[in-house]
Amino acid sequence: MKNILLLFLSDVKTTKDGDKVVAKKTLYTNVDGEKTQTTNESALRYLLEKISLDKIFIFASKKVRGNITHFDRDTNKVLPLLVDGEPQTHLDFSLARFEKFLPNFDRFILNYDENNSGNENLQSVAEMARHIQKFAGDDEVTLHVDLTGGMRHVNMLMLELTRLLEYSGLKVDKVLYSNFEKGIVEEIQNVYDLFQLIAGVEEFVNFGSVKALTGKNGYYSGKTLSAPLKKLLDAMENFAAAIKLCHYGQFSESIKNLHAAIHDFDKQPSDDVEYILMSRLIGRIHAHYKDLIAFNEKDDLQVIRWCLENDYLQQALTLYTEQIPEYLGENGIIAQSAEEEKNLLELVGKDSMGRKRWFYLFSDFKLKDDLLGKGKREYCKAVKSAAQKIVKEKTFDVDEWLQALNEKLAPLNLHCTDDKNFRAQFETLVEIFNDPSTLKELSSAKLDPIRPIVVALSAKFEPTTKGFERRKILAYFLSNTLSDNNVTEYFISNGFMKWTREYQHAQKIYELLVEKIFSVNIATEEFLSIADKYFRIKIERNHSNHAHEERGEFKTADELRNFMIGALEEIEKNLPTK
Repeated sequence: MKNILLLFLSDVKTTKDGDKVVAKKTLYTNVDGEKTQTTNESALRYLLEKISLDKIFIFASKKVRGNITHFDRDTNKVLPLLVDGEPQTHLDFSLARFEKFLPNFDRFILNYDENNSGNENLQSVAEMARHIQKFAGDDEVTLHVDLTGGMRHVNMLMLELTRLLEYSGLKVDKVLYSNFEKGIVEEIQNVYDLFQLIAGVEEFVNFGSVKALTGKNGYYSGKTLSAPLKKLLDAMENFAAAIKLCHYGQFSESIKNLHAAIHDFDKQPSDDVEYILMSRLIGRIHAHYKDLIAFNEKDDLQVIRWCLENDYLQQALTLYTEQIPEYLGENGIIAQSAEEEKNLLELVGKDSMGRKRWFYLFSDFKLKDDLLGKGKREYCKAVKSAAQKIVKEKTFDVDEWLQALNEKLAPLNLHCTDDKNFRAQFETLVEIFNDPSTLKELSSAKLDPIRPIVVALSAKFEPTTKGFERRKILAYFLSNTLSDNNVTEYFISNGFMKWTREYQHAQKIYELLVEKIFSVNIATEEFLSIADKYFRIKIERNHSNHAHEERGEFKTADELRNFMIGALEEIEKNLPTK
């Protein structure tokens, strides 16, 4: 264990002793021995009565590096103070006094120019911090600070440096001030500790942590607390634990406790100084958490948003994955018939992992038959057959074809809707095979209904401008190359194929919706968009929790955070009006 002292050197004050000008001597009642001759000397001697010092770090301004002077009234001149017949600087005089009480002491002196700019002063702070940290190395070092010397703004500089060193790992103990009026050296750690109190409140506001307040060396460590303050700190600790451990069951209780503690704090006023100080800061806590605790109950979206805004990204991922299905059910976005609810609850009751109802539906509920898969295969088979018919016969009855398709889909509880854009895809192909000149101008608006096919075949189309040559290329593609993936990409229906294509991560939940395992109280497409985002976020959470080597969809934390905030906003936008 090493002890060091940091100080900003004061100038030497002079006085007249008879006909002789000498350094002013001052008696400090809590410093043993002779009177002191510099203000820093009093703090040093007070400290040496309690501990041993390994090194002193000194800021020396231009003034203290200059000669000690006094104004001589007889000559109306400023004259140097002579010590043993020689002029002496404030610095040398002070060092000599220090040597008397701490012989051959180790020191580091950093020159300080009081005329420097603010940025240059900060450079001095950084330089001093570097030298102190270099001395400390890996040793356990306790820093003591004398705030007596220097210009008025120096106290702020010294406090900033002290705080910087404390964050770098040094322990701060004695903070001293030589009170000339009272004639005592005061320990003013409580003034310095205010920085820790303010920083602790800010830490809770920004990060949901109470370590700086109630931790082992926190601001309140060892202090006697009033009842309302203790209630508040306990509530803050419980909330911090719920966030850090991500125990969902604790959130509801911790939010209620935090709500009560904040709102009840002023109902039992106290003369205790710690209560008074916190009463000046509690408004900051309330302002930050008001959305979270406004209704004295938990709101999942608010909790997740708070985690995202305060860099608890892993917690936000876990809460989103586990609670959003429940939130959708609790708030009426999704629902079940009494029979389907009974069936689902029976499955949930047997679940060894203890998952909740809606989370189980999203995560583990499986249909006996892959009806959507069967429907997709029927749809693709029908589209490819229609394309081949158009190529060979140059005719096609959309109504007849659609009726036949839906008769096959009906046993699967599926239906392909008839709409203008979907119909136009087949009608455009019929026109091309009856009039190949339609393909001569590839940018023509006439080709817009089959634009994805035109783009896919553009490299093959480019070598020729002849319509019939391009029609051959298209015919070969439709008759021989068209795959199921091509069908779902190029032939877009407003029915189930469009939704499974655009919201591919929601395909399994869409199967359950089609099978009437549950229903939605918002537009189907809105729900599928919400569900698609949910499963994309869940995939990212699984990558993260299981330390998968493959990279997820989101390349940066900000990208994922913004995506999740957008997902929350989409859910809020679709909440049914109560």
